[in-house]
Amino acid sequence: MTPSAGVPPDYRGVWTRAGHAADAADPAQGAPWARWLQTSRWHAHLRVPPDALQQREARALDGLSPAQLAALTHQQAHVGCAQVQAHPEGELCTWLRQADYQPPALAPDAAWVVFLAPDRLMRIGVHAEETELWQRLPDSVGRFRCLAGLDAQGQDDGRRVLVAGAYAMRARLRVTAWPRGMRPGLTLAEAMMHRPDQALHWLDQELSFGRCEQGRWTVERSTLPAREGQTHHCQMLQDADDPALAWVELDGRAERWRVLEWSDT
Repeated sequence: MTPSAGVPPDYRGVWTRAGHAADAADPAQGAPWARWLQTSRWHAHLRVPPDALQQREARALDGLSPAQLAALTHQQAHVGCAQVQAHPEGELCTWLRQADYQPPALAPDAAWVVFLAPDRLMRIGVHAEETELWQRLPDSVGRFRCLAGLDAQGQDDGRRVLVAGAYAMRARLRVTAWPRGMRPGLTLAEAMMHRPDQALHWLDQELSFGRCEQGRWTVERSTLPAREGQTHHCQMLQDADDPALAWVELDGRAERWRVLEWSDT
């Protein structure tokens, strides 16, 4: 039961949430918009439920009302590594979060994964009583990338760009860390109730999802509403002299990033 170096090839791609038992029980609640991008080792997950879409406007955080800011606390987003363990009863996938929009959780993010078809799977939560169906987007295979942003000293600054087929996700850490000694298991909404003065700082973490087509990246959804609908020039080229580096342009400027994963199969 030693964890693999990543995930099996059939996990790779962009998965969209296709159903949940609670959806049928309470159809008025509505299903969340959710995308899970998985490469051979890295993942990015963005979930925007109906509560987070209330009064949503494409404005900077400091231009949103208290009610609009409160709605954003319902979003979920995280980036990190994934690993799969093979057990006699099935495959257990664990998503190890290196950056999380929500405060630290009490239990790891793990689920039993059952493939119902090549492009359809079921996730059965281990530490949460939830069973979800996920469908892979057909144009999310063929190329896979994960790149790490670098600071002025050439060190990892926590930024990530992940690519699966025609889709890309960009992640940026919040500048303000959680307070030392913060109790695990709080939601972002609960944390902000204790420290309303930190609301803008704690909400300022980006995970954006969109399509890359003909050299253009169009943001469909983001933890930052101001990003939604934006289109940027998109180009990623491995450095000819050092394949461990790549030139990345996603927001109008080209920078060198470190290659964590680069595959065209």
